[in-house]
Amino acid sequence: MGLRVLLSLGLCVSNQEKSNFVACLSIAALALPGLMQTAVAGRTEESYNADFQYGHYSESSSRIDVNTYEGALSAPIGRSMTASVALVKDIVAGASPRYNDYDSKGNVRQVLSGQNVSGALVSGASPVNSQCGKSICDSRDGISPSLTYFFDSGSINLNGGFSRENDYTSRYVGTTISKDFNKKLTTANFGVSLAFDEIDPTNRPTLRGSKTSQQYLLGVSQIINKDSLILSNVTFGYNTGYLSDPYKLVYFSFDDGSFDFRRDTRPREKFQFAWLTQYIRHFGELNDAALHIDYRFSTDSWGVNAHTAEASWHQPVGDGWQIIPRVRYYSQDQADFYTVVGDGNALQKGVYSSDYRLAGFGAVTAGIHVSKEFTELKPLSHLKFQVGGEYYNHSAGLQLGGNSASNFADFNYFLITGSFNMRF
Repeated sequence: MGLRVLLSLGLCVSNQEKSNFVACLSIAALALPGLMQTAVAGRTEESYNADFQYGHYSESSSRIDVNTYEGALSAPIGRSMTASVALVKDIVAGASPRYNDYDSKGNVRQVLSGQNVSGALVSGASPVNSQCGKSICDSRDGISPSLTYFFDSGSINLNGGFSRENDYTSRYVGTTISKDFNKKLTTANFGVSLAFDEIDPTNRPTLRGSKTSQQYLLGVSQIINKDSLILSNVTFGYNTGYLSDPYKLVYFSFDDGSFDFRRDTRPREKFQFAWLTQYIRHFGELNDAALHIDYRFSTDSWGVNAHTAEASWHQPVGDGWQIIPRVRYYSQDQADFYTVVGDGNALQKGVYSSDYRLAGFGAVTAGIHVSKEFTELKPLSHLKFQVGGEYYNHSAGLQLGGNSASNFADFNYFLITGSFNMRF
């Protein structure tokens, strides 16, 4: 449920259980070179564009497997407008961490939805779904139309979207305005989006709720010289409503030896701030290679401060081939109300969660993508294929400054993608 969530460049922090996995896959796929990028850029050539991408996500210990299918079409309208539409379908199956407790040796362990570590069913957890033999078996269908108007010194974009799954419905609208200055060497960007989500947890009618999300963007891009470009933007977000995860529990252990379970309970509002800067350097002497370096800092009212650094090298190797290796490092502090196992102090606060995505941890991602472009296939003016793979390692010990308190939640995943783009 809740497959549409915010991505923080290396971490999907979601208020829903299945959200993290599918959203990471979908948004990471959209960020790959070659997919969706021509929906606006192609308009300057008055071209029609079609994109398709398939991705497969597989998490360690066979916990979660996701298949995602994404497509986009764009077309010019007259000389000043472009219309586009994107479609997505995600299919997810597996099991997700539901709460933490202690094993027979007194060590903290994660208990998965539908099963415990030994494989036996856990009382009160999600039952195994007969459709796929897993405790999580769901799909999401989404559509996102967009309309862009171009004028001499900029553009205006209007967009929206709708997605639905068994227990989650999301709707959003947004707009982006770009304005060129300084002989088109400088571009200012402003964006705003509003999302309205309805949560209807499976077999839990008393936990139904809704939330709204607002996001505002201010940014600027500057051409430094013929080989260098820098981009920087800040985003402000505000979420309010049902922000807890109805599928997660918190295990409480008290001094008198008793224990109890409580529902995941988070604050009903969250303020967010993020600053992203990207530097791009072109190297003509290296067969038109390009270096991309990104840094992002984010913070929110829940106490999660995060740093992301990423570098990628775009290397053409002749005859339309290109190789893109990339590496990313992510580190975050734990949320103020995060607790591995609840105690009396956490209970007094009234807000608590043992969701590992709110813990302190670090992550390293490494991947490579290979593409092949064809430019002489009539009636197509452009055809591009791309395949890629990424490996992600989530570890408490990788957090800046180190952390051993949450190492029981360490895991890794593989992401494999394939895409093609046509322009005609």
